[in-house]
Amino acid sequence: MVRDVAALGVDVVWLPLSTGERVLRQLGGGSGAVIEDHRCPAGLCWVVPAGMAGGVRLPLWGDAGVGAALYVPGLEMCSERLRWRVRPEAGALVTSAVALRAAVIAVEGAL
Repeated sequence: MVRDVAALGVDVVWLPLSTGERVLRQLGGGSGAVIEDHRCPAGLCWVVPAGMAGGVRLPLWGDAGVGAALYVPGLEMCSERLRWRVRPEAGALVTSAVALRAAVIAVEGAL
């Protein structure tokens, strides 16, 4: 577990699992690493550049916030509760916050 996401120099965006699934499909190959977390409530977590998640006011968009903890699975970990949905391969850790926001807006329009 990372006790303070800000210490990593990134922000984390959490979306409910059902919405996150649709956003992930919308992003396609444009997504960076994604953590699937089935602890309550279940959701998908994207890592975005530091300072990019806060201040976004969209329904369903959850900014982990300063001081928030993040459970990060080991690279080989695959459990029912916590796993890499998109592994952080070849430096593809972060997702563009602009692309993620556009995908959320596109998905929300289809809801």
